[in-house]
Amino acid sequence: QGEAVIQSKETCWLGESTSYKDLGSKEQESFNSARLKSVMTKWGYLEAFTINGDKWGADILFYRSSDGAVLKVQLKGRPFLDKHYCGKDIHIAFEDKTTQVWYVYPHDDLMEVVLKSGRLLGTQSWDTRGSWSWSYIPKWLGKIITKWTI
Repeated sequence: QGEAVIQSKETCWLGESTSYKDLGSKEQESFNSARLKSVMTKWGYLEAFTINGDKWGADILFYRSSDGAVLKVQLKGRPFLDKHYCGKDIHIAFEDKTTQVWYVYPHDDLMEVVLKSGRLLGTQSWDTRGSWSWSYIPKWLGKIITKWTI
């Protein structure tokens, strides 16, 4: 599994390109946020507002003027479910660093499907802490989230 979004260093009049793996965690979050905002423009979400004080809420609000759609998005580094996001109309966004494919899925919809499959029930992480994440996309999960590829 490759971690580098930018494969090698490049230079231009702006200086040297940014290597994702050399960034700190807050810098990686900013990097991912900028990339997601760029990708969302393809789908008409030309306005994006960063939320700085999110406590179990959205990191970014996306707005599409053509139909007034608003997406509340929590940015993650990988697939993630958490009971704290339930009932908040939150979408989770992450980029598969191996394929550079972005996913933006409705948290509660994915959580419902995964729980109905019986995958998380009985685990300490889900039952006690109320959250679960995957360090990669397992095949079974890939089949489910493919419809939320952007």
